Amino acid sequence: MNENNGKGIFYGVIGVATLIVAIIGATFAYFSASQEDNSTIKGEANTDLASGLSISVSKVKWQGVEEKINENLVPAKFGKDSKSIDTEEVNKALTKKCISGGFTGCHVWRIEAESAQDLTAASIYLDLKVNGENVEDETKWSYAIFTTDSDETSYNAETGVENLIASQVTEKDTFNSITGLGTNIHDSGTVTKDEKIVYYLLVYLANDESTDQTESVKDEKGKYTGTVTFFASGTGQVKATFVAGA
Repeated sequence: MNENNGKGIFYGVIGVATLIVAIIGATFAYFSASQEDNSTIKGEANTDLASGLSISVSKVKWQGVEEKINENLVPAKFGKDSKSIDTEEVNKALTKKCISGGFTGCHVWRIEAESAQDLTAASIYLDLKVNGENVEDETKWSYAIFTTDSDETSYNAETGVENLIASQVTEKDTFNSITGLGTNIHDSGTVTKDEKIVYYLLVYLANDESTDQTESVKDEKGKYTGTVTFFASGTGQVKATFVAGA
């Protein structure tokens, strides 16, 4: 009788220990996945010399906006197409934190590059694809590159951004305009040692307010992928890739 009680206690202890290990393991797995999902995407260098270069991409999170509604894009109501979108139109979207009527009209990504040495000429290439492929036909998938004033004290990748104001739109077009390595958003420009170069990427589905939004973008579905490449002649390159969408 005592022997059976002893076995019961033993198996009970083993069962409780197993449950505790399972709970700890599940909690750790969730924490790791959450950290990975929220982390800044950093590039990897292709040569030893390129290790002095760094590039990263982080999705701009807005304070006061639920993350769950910030993934799937709906047609943007900027009022201008991808050829004519300007700083004023970009700031309309930023003021609304990309949200219109409870839906998401755009995504904003922060691209940050840095070098451990002065560079007389460097390039940052941007490539954008839908469902892993180049967009060959006419498309509403559009982008705009913009910069802000040098003072970015309000930017915080972890807690979210309270506001963001574009000072200049430097590039704008549709995804299908991009060929080869990508569009050069820092066209052979100089780079100062240990000084961050920051660009912002706005991704949206262009749409004229006078057209039927549902009809005009009914075929514009999928997951888009972006790749940024920081290239310096004679040094090498560093590359980072990010993914978003349904």
